Amino acid sequence: MVLQNTFDVNSKVFLASKAWKRLRYKALKLHGNKCQCCGASPEIGAVLNVDHILPRRLFPNHALQLENLQVLCADCNEGKGNWDMTNFKEQVV
Repeated sequence: MVLQNTFDVNSKVFLASKAWKRLRYKALKLHGNKCQCCGASPEIGAVLNVDHILPRRLFPNHALQLENLQVLCADCNEGKGNWDMTNFKEQVV
């Protein structure tokens, strides 16, 4: 699914879009209810985020690709930032 020229994928409009919310939900269902980096889950108080492995600002065409998403807790997501392209799906937690 690609949304070119519809809106800036780096904007708050993107994060509020139906396309992003649906894809985010799919990623959560696919990858489970725990951080793919450290293993933290909501049961122990972790807040989960859906992270773009390839950052939206550098790779806008990958913003709505399920393969480019991973589930990270808020702490790991903040630590990773949008400059690191580590794919934690390939690591065993």
